[in-house]
Amino acid sequence: MDALKAAYANGADAVYLGAAAFGARASAGFDRESLEKAMHIAHLHGKKIYVTVNILVTDPEMEEVRKTLSLLRDLRADGVILQDLGLMKICREEFPSLPVHASTQMALHNAAGAEFVKSLGARRIVLARECTLHDMRMAADTGLEVEAFCHGAMCVSVSGQCLFSSMIGGRSGNRGRCAQPCRLNYAYQGKEGAWLSPRDLCALNHIRDMCLAGVHSFKIEGRLKRPEYVAEVTSIYRKALDQVLSGSFAFASEEEEMRLKQIFSRGGFTTGYIGGAEDAGIIYEKRVTPEGLPLGTVKSVYKKGGALLADVLLQKKLHNGDGLEIAAQPLRYAGPDVEKGKTATLRLRDSVKTGESVRCTDDESQLARARTTYEDNAFNAALPIPFDAYLYAMPGQPITACFTDGENAAYVNGDICQQSQSRPLTEDAVRRSFEKCGGTPFVLRDLHTETESAFFPVSLLNAIRREGLEKLTQERILNHPVESSEPGCYPLPEKWFSHPRLLVSTPHFSDLQPLLDNGADAVIFAPTDYTKASLLPHLEHFPERAYLQLPVQCNDRTLHFLHSITQEKQIPVVLSSPGQMGLKWKEALCGEGIPVMNSEAVKLLSHLGFLGCTFSREMKGDLAKAMPLHQTECILPVYGRTRLMVLNHCPMRTRMGMKQNRHLCTLCKEGRGAAGTFMTDRMGASYPLLPVHLPETCLVQLHAAVPLNLSDKANSHSACSWLIAFTTETEPERLQVLRHFAALKKGESPLPLLQKGTLGRYPDGVL
Repeated sequence: MDALKAAYANGADAVYLGAAAFGARASAGFDRESLEKAMHIAHLHGKKIYVTVNILVTDPEMEEVRKTLSLLRDLRADGVILQDLGLMKICREEFPSLPVHASTQMALHNAAGAEFVKSLGARRIVLARECTLHDMRMAADTGLEVEAFCHGAMCVSVSGQCLFSSMIGGRSGNRGRCAQPCRLNYAYQGKEGAWLSPRDLCALNHIRDMCLAGVHSFKIEGRLKRPEYVAEVTSIYRKALDQVLSGSFAFASEEEEMRLKQIFSRGGFTTGYIGGAEDAGIIYEKRVTPEGLPLGTVKSVYKKGGALLADVLLQKKLHNGDGLEIAAQPLRYAGPDVEKGKTATLRLRDSVKTGESVRCTDDESQLARARTTYEDNAFNAALPIPFDAYLYAMPGQPITACFTDGENAAYVNGDICQQSQSRPLTEDAVRRSFEKCGGTPFVLRDLHTETESAFFPVSLLNAIRREGLEKLTQERILNHPVESSEPGCYPLPEKWFSHPRLLVSTPHFSDLQPLLDNGADAVIFAPTDYTKASLLPHLEHFPERAYLQLPVQCNDRTLHFLHSITQEKQIPVVLSSPGQMGLKWKEALCGEGIPVMNSEAVKLLSHLGFLGCTFSREMKGDLAKAMPLHQTECILPVYGRTRLMVLNHCPMRTRMGMKQNRHLCTLCKEGRGAAGTFMTDRMGASYPLLPVHLPETCLVQLHAAVPLNLSDKANSHSACSWLIAFTTETEPERLQVLRHFAALKKGESPLPLLQKGTLGRYPDGVL
């Protein structure tokens, strides 16, 4: 609640927060009581609240999530942020008065994705963090409101496409419980570092560019940050946006940059993909915790009275209560302030070397200033609500008062006025009473009185003021405008699926016919190179019963090229992200990049005409059996390394310190790229990297150390189609795995698999 107040007091127009049960930060959710209080505060001050229900939900949770949506409708939330396609269907059909925003967890990068969620009734799209200014402009041209992140922590994987936390520990980022394995150290190419840990985003100097690109809403990531962080960052971005709106935009001052770095930053900042940052300009492998600013240098270390002390020459003022760090040793300074250029004495826990750098991780003076904007009565002072009052008081008639903010009005009728015998009611007396608004944000602006020798006790005037302002509060909240979505209905088509298949995905075009010849009912070509020179020759000789899998991320130009060529050559496709569902495909299956966790999602995809969907690898096996398997082709992954992350930075280029000119990179062509390399964690597990080349850039897929293998479970899913997804396997291994599952599908006894495997989340699902 303090963070919410800090945001509004420092200029935020809206706050996004999580419902306790179904937000993408499970540890930062608001319960019913706090939601009501938050909505009261926001709508009183003309601010907005968007509530995240942006997780993937299962069928057993649907009753509770409907209760949450019902509560948000009744509280008149200004928007609900969704990821789950099933929930988008439910909101459109059952809660049309709730404005829907498509979450960044939907991994929407392009105009086609904007058109798709617009067709589902969304009023706003929260774009993926990987979007460039051009991507933002293309999405905005669809007429949908575009929201983009401008500051804060970034996910290293395409949001919504990360299964790392869930696969290694059962805590799903798609369910609000990410354990953040990206913030751990990994060994890569002979060096240990946080190779998956991005710097924090700071797009402050690109705010004007984002406005020109059509961005409607600027989003600061801050749900797990302290209120002082929210206050500082919000105030600086409010100033920048106001400058844009007034035509006086200027780049951030050195003082503003230092304030942002001091309050929280990892390795300074990155401008992200908005500013064209690449690879080593995105990742900061040296540490994952905030490092603050340099404070000074250790001049000497000594003992005195049994205490271990260090004298530090300061290059920045030291304040009582500052948090410090020397050689990974956290300290808290207690003592008088010491000016820049002076020497301060610090008490140590462990000895450090002379010349060691000292950093200030918490500047108490900065934190104290931030707190003054929202603590105690500061919040009301920061957001005053001027009101006008009208008072009619005539002897023998009831006293009547009106309180108005110019748009809303509240009326109060009091007792009968008496004829004054000695001290008639004066305008000054009324003003003194009506100005006593302490504890509320209301401030008397103008007063009009009409009295004639009337007497009325001051205590009753005070009661009228209190009642009037309470009523005005309720009027402001009641009349707070909330936009709604258009209602919709998604009837199920008349069809019945009863021919489950064995599908096999491979990155090797030469595999397609041999896989078909050895038991695959259909094959999926998942190229590692989508450039025209590489892809077009394959499409000229595409076998029957073969699909082309689309890349999980691509810009509009690449997507329309793939759409055009597959339509022309009548090649069926496997879609890999919701952003690809905005185009009309002749024949399309929804692949693993379009997560399906509940029956409502299956029904929606069936209604929209897609010929099949793929169950999420996070789904518990028992829940998969209970899905509406007859409605469309339901595909269960039964074998293959899980794609844990989709990276927009190249770990190899990052390891080499490269920050620019990625479009000119030739490392992969020279055999020196990320292909064939691994990241190894502290437990010794190695995760293979698989680059995917696009006309505009490269993606790098990070795969699980051990493949999924549901050989012992697959037969209990005979009504499902099965998916085998090959990545790093050799040709003999691929044929051996295929023959094994082909025999199972026929009800025969196969030879045992030689490959090691895991049941993944099949037995227990995810948290």
